[in-house]
Amino acid sequence: MGCMTSLIAPIITYLEKLAQYVPLEVFTVVGTFLEEVIAPIPSPFVLTTAGTITKAQNNPLSYILFIAVLASLSKTFGGWLLYKITDKLEDVFTSKIGKFVGITSNDVERIGKYFNGGKKDWLVLFTLRSVPIFPSSPISITSGLIKIKMKTFLITTFLGTIIRNLCYLYLGYAGLAASEEVMRGLNKSETVGEIIVVSLIGFALLWGYKKRKQIFSNNENGSSENKIKQAKDLLNYKTVDELPKDESEEFSTIYIFRHGQTDDNANFIFSGNRDAKLTEEGKKQAKILSEKIKEIKFDRLISSPQNRAVQTMEIAMSQNQSAKNMKIETDERIRERSYGDLTGKSKMEIQLNNPEELLKIRRSYDFVPTNGESIEMVCKRVEEFCDDLVKEISGKNLKVAISCHGNSIRGFRKYFEKLDEETTAKLETPLGQDYASYVISN
Repeated sequence: MGCMTSLIAPIITYLEKLAQYVPLEVFTVVGTFLEEVIAPIPSPFVLTTAGTITKAQNNPLSYILFIAVLASLSKTFGGWLLYKITDKLEDVFTSKIGKFVGITSNDVERIGKYFNGGKKDWLVLFTLRSVPIFPSSPISITSGLIKIKMKTFLITTFLGTIIRNLCYLYLGYAGLAASEEVMRGLNKSETVGEIIVVSLIGFALLWGYKKRKQIFSNNENGSSENKIKQAKDLLNYKTVDELPKDESEEFSTIYIFRHGQTDDNANFIFSGNRDAKLTEEGKKQAKILSEKIKEIKFDRLISSPQNRAVQTMEIAMSQNQSAKNMKIETDERIRERSYGDLTGKSKMEIQLNNPEELLKIRRSYDFVPTNGESIEMVCKRVEEFCDDLVKEISGKNLKVAISCHGNSIRGFRKYFEKLDEETTAKLETPLGQDYASYVISN
């Protein structure tokens, strides 16, 4: 204790002299910064002194608000410095010594992730910063240790410290700082607060160490479950693009739709050339589509030769009196994209292990899987099909239904909507249920 006092005494003496020779504002900035980064300096000293000087210079009481904000900026900078230093020291400690006690840097950082910037986190940190008896430096050090969200740390430090500063400044301005009894009480309260805060931090870290396996295991499980949910939402086409509808009673119109859900879709499998069948959900989707197109008088039905597309066409036309018994033509050019060696592989597995790789496979315009096709190659064969069909029905008034796949629909949309390659690759089309339509005018 004596050694610490001998180290701090010269700093306090320096601050006392500084207060006599520099402007109030400079003294406030330098003093509060040193007070934050050198923890043993009594917190009341700098700002009660600043409050006394404010009064001595005949500044109005309201001026202490400006000084409080100025001091808060300086103290926040000091807190940020402590945060960053502790952050770096924690990384060094865990990398060098952590392995001997069973703690990694990730373990420590996960504690901070519980402080995710919610209302309760803001309230707790703001309160700790506002109440004068709670020491400031240990809060900054602990925040850096467990890596509390920086935005939360900085804003609560700045706003809470303004309240704290005003308390000390008013004591100085009102002349109460001259009372030895008041100052002893403040110092004693802060010392007690420091003991309480440090003890609570130590207890929390000890408890976290003993329970770390349970805590981190639960956190990992939660993170894993969330990751799986996000992957399912992506692969289940939770977000799809609106399909264009342009219809005419005078000119030929093409109606294009995607097949309903298959077993491969439900299990997140690269289907491609596999002849997957519709699930019960897929049949329901096709029935929804059938309600939307049952009044259209179709003249031709064209499908990809793959079973899921033909099956969807049959269900979609089941309520259409003009088309339910019509022959379904097939054309190889509008079949699904071939995934080559990826056929039958799990999309989910790739998404969980390497989402960027799956994105490249599924949504890169020119990526070609081994022994497979790119979206570009599918679009070229669909373009050839469209050129031929448009020639056949142009100048007539025919209604043509086309049942195909997610990637071949990209080709149709690129052709009729003049889309660029990047937009084409990123299109998401719903399974069954809905259609796109395009008018072929003369």
